[in-house]
Amino acid sequence: MLKMEKNEDFVEEIILKRPTIPVGGHPVETGDYIVDTLAINAVAESILNWINLRVPGGIVFGEPRLGKSRAIKYIRNVFDYKYPNQWLNLSILTRKKRTPNEDSFFEFFLKDVGHSIYSIGKPSAKRDRLTNFLLDKGDQTIRNQIVLFIDDAQRLTNIEYEWLMDLYNELDSFGITLTTLLFGQTELSQRRNLFITTDKQIVGRFMIHEERFFGIRRKDELAYLLASYDSITEFPEGSNCSYTNFFFPEGFVKGQRLENETNNIWNSIVELRAEYGIKKGVEIPMHYLIAVINYVLLKYGANDEAIFWPTAAIWKESIFVSGYLNAEVLRSSNS
Repeated sequence: MLKMEKNEDFVEEIILKRPTIPVGGHPVETGDYIVDTLAINAVAESILNWINLRVPGGIVFGEPRLGKSRAIKYIRNVFDYKYPNQWLNLSILTRKKRTPNEDSFFEFFLKDVGHSIYSIGKPSAKRDRLTNFLLDKGDQTIRNQIVLFIDDAQRLTNIEYEWLMDLYNELDSFGITLTTLLFGQTELSQRRNLFITTDKQIVGRFMIHEERFFGIRRKDELAYLLASYDSITEFPEGSNCSYTNFFFPEGFVKGQRLENETNNIWNSIVELRAEYGIKKGVEIPMHYLIAVINYVLLKYGANDEAIFWPTAAIWKESIFVSGYLNAEVLRSSNS
């Protein structure tokens, strides 16, 4: 009896040491966090080479839901931190439209890069405003260079590439280098292949280099991702409390780590894929892996059921709930 009481006191002491965070305020609860992967690091390294070589542009493509949008945010943050004021990192999101419109194109461009006056004036005025804004910002960098990340770039039309080329030429005439990075689905690579025969100028300006973005394909990639929750993540800042530590404090103190769950998670995915008749090679989108991990942290962590540590059965449950299996069945049927 005394032994049990001591153990309960120990557990209570651990939980009391957890940072005080309002319910719903942890990044896992808000969804406002990014963890890096080996795929993101590989893409970031290639992009850094392109920037250093001052190439005008390149493409990064992959299947939907792999985490390309999150990769843009992560890479931008890393570049801002590691290379402050060397060049300016900006990003814009393409919008779905029936027909391209110059007025809308430059208005959304101005809005996405943070210009306070983005909706006033004719298309020509918006274009001039954007050019002057970029010239001013680019001139303030050490390298006189702007790196533009464009998300969902498979939506861009030929005329929009023409507008981007005009922008590149005007900036270049004032000594400012614009490096445009197109992120999109596999359709983007297919369009590049088409442009090689129909419009080499677009390829030469924006698609000289290309990089494939992958999901999680191997155990070591999954282990790398899980390890981030154990040691790289921290909230609140300066608390030295990783996400694993926060949600499973007792297990963490006793040596449990999400990285050590790699085999349980991977084997569960493989088994469930077989049960669902999914025969394509394993490439798990980050969207679903994050959903799997979040589900376990939120449902079974200290803020809810507060179990000691997730079991293999819980990981299987989370994989099922994430929607990953249904998405893979649909993807297989469409290929």
